[in-house]
Amino acid sequence: MKFFLLLLTFLFSTFISNVEAADARVLLNSARLTPTVSGFEPCDEIVRNTLARIIKPNMDTYAKVKVCYDYLIESCIYGNNRTMNFYPADTPDEGPILAYSMLTEHVGACDHYSCAFAALVRAIGLNCYTIYGQTARADGGMTGHIWTVIEIDGIEYVFDPQIDDNIAGGGATGYHRFCMTYDEVGGCYADFYNNHYFRPIYY
Repeated sequence: MKFFLLLLTFLFSTFISNVEAADARVLLNSARLTPTVSGFEPCDEIVRNTLARIIKPNMDTYAKVKVCYDYLIESCIYGNNRTMNFYPADTPDEGPILAYSMLTEHVGACDHYSCAFAALVRAIGLNCYTIYGQTARADGGMTGHIWTVIEIDGIEYVFDPQIDDNIAGGGATGYHRFCMTYDEVGGCYADFYNNHYFRPIYY
């Protein structure tokens, strides 16, 4: 009986995951694509090189976004990033520098993860930008955090590779914060607004 219940639970969770993945695929593949660059050439160069390595010619938009998400989780770790020490504190938009530093050092905090993801996905053509606010802590309460959203048809969908990396803890990625509305991740984010890194694109 216990085995049967475990099997049922596994099949149900697999079904839900597959449904969510199917919804994300339809959503991302329906999005209008307008590739953009950051304007900071070192960042744009490493974004081009990274995408050339990880994206295959037959990938749809969903697969491209997912491989960028996976790349950050699998190749980067949370920690102290030194690259920012080489740039002046009054740089107008530090987002591309944060992205560049993450894609070169493969270590950084939530803002590095988010800016790197935004730079990669904007190069693909999606309207991805960073958000600042509060996120739920594993041990309770809330803490300051920066994440990304992709805006499609006026709706913001959460993409948070740093949190998913933290949840995975070196194991398989669960995609708990991949292409989710704020309602779908209810209670996980609060007091948020557009961050000054990688602002929304208004076509």
